Amino acid sequence: MPIIELNGIKINYRDEGEGDPLVLIHNLTSNIKGFDRNIPEFARRYRTVAADLRGHGETTHEEDPVRAVDFYTFDKLVDDQLALLDHLGIERFHLFGQAYWGANTALHLFHRVPDRVRSVALSSTSMIISDAERKPYDVLGKEGRDNFLRMHRIARTEGMMGVYNDRLTSGQFWGPKVISSPEILSAFIEAHERTSPTAFVTIPALTADRRNDIAATLRETTVPLMLLLGEDEKLTNRAFFIEEMRADYPATHVMIIPDAGHYPTIENPYDFNRALIDFFAGVERDVRVLG
Repeated sequence: MPIIELNGIKINYRDEGEGDPLVLIHNLTSNIKGFDRNIPEFARRYRTVAADLRGHGETTHEEDPVRAVDFYTFDKLVDDQLALLDHLGIERFHLFGQAYWGANTALHLFHRVPDRVRSVALSSTSMIISDAERKPYDVLGKEGRDNFLRMHRIARTEGMMGVYNDRLTSGQFWGPKVISSPEILSAFIEAHERTSPTAFVTIPALTADRRNDIAATLRETTVPLMLLLGEDEKLTNRAFFIEEMRADYPATHVMIIPDAGHYPTIENPYDFNRALIDFFAGVERDVRVLG
């Protein structure tokens, strides 16, 4: 996987396959290795590009907590994506974003360059406000909020493997399939080891005004958008994500992935891959039919 210096940082990325471009954006506490069971399938049909986000994998980490506030923002994450896409000569593309960091980076990217985005697919989240008064974990109820506050304390004092061990106990976003799978847990160990603890505790802001602006652009452009949710995702989370996304963009198409929870890309890659391929194919078919 090549590493290139762009936008003042080093970015690790993958660029595989031929065809219409597809951009994949991973979540917090992940990296592009999390797409190991997705990229080979997508690359059979699409030129598939994915990069480690700031603070993840082999892309530059910022561990100073003061500088991190300006380093880990959705605007900076979008700057990185656009710098890479421009370097690769990619103009228009399909777009997928995974959970809070990935999906909201994808939506900010769409908002920045809506004419370049052919379609948007998201998983396991919605546009959740993060500002001085509200944090994304507040919508998860008392247990979820307490879990994240504890994990943040552990990240600051013990590092990311302390967070991993805590999640084995709390099960935050980790359903039975994750907990019982040595293969998935091994991948999650590596992902935690390669995630900046400062990035983990530095939540990029998403204000109500910015959310409204993104939602307005979605409605104005009528971009095809699909929200994928794992069947085993906590029911209250799943209902919340659907309600919020359809409030922002009523044309959101919802797909439930069986035998998966919060991480359908790794818990059930077969059905996840097929759902995305079918969605993108439908978008391309509609373009041909409508001229």
